[in-house]
Amino acid sequence: MAESALQKFVGRAAHEHLEPEWRRAFIVEREGAAQSASVSVRFRGGRDVDGFAMGFYMRHRWMDRSGKLERLVLLFSHGGIYVEGQHLQRGLDALEEGKLKRIQEQDSSEIALIKARNADVRKQEDKEPIVSRVVTSPSFESVLEHDKDLAEIAKVIKEDYVHNGGSD
Repeated sequence: MAESALQKFVGRAAHEHLEPEWRRAFIVEREGAAQSASVSVRFRGGRDVDGFAMGFYMRHRWMDRSGKLERLVLLFSHGGIYVEGQHLQRGLDALEEGKLKRIQEQDSSEIALIKARNADVRKQEDKEPIVSRVVTSPSFESVLEHDKDLAEIAKVIKEDYVHNGGSD
């Protein structure tokens, strides 16, 4: 039985409101909400989180914006975030407006889904951002090792690492 135009429209409309099958590269505060207090960085595995207070944001620099892979460095007074991916402008715009809450590093299956979705989108600004790599500095380990107030935690982690045979 052939679908009516209404059934096609309703089916399409219902499909358009489904949540994507990937974690979004940039989580942004909703319009009218208070400014984000910090930017968190979620790494691919989902267990580690890093971040910086928005009040410490200083500047950014595009390292390579014209290539297939965009590279962006965000500097804060106490460190920085290096981001590799595609269609990153939306995240940078949200950062400058004080609305960026999270940068999510995506795994290869998420990236493949997003690339497939983006293939059907003509306007560059409407393409879903992809974050393929994120590096924060100073790293979690570096902060623990170099802060005398955190030395006890670093010691426990190191002992646990050795006790478990070098695996997490």
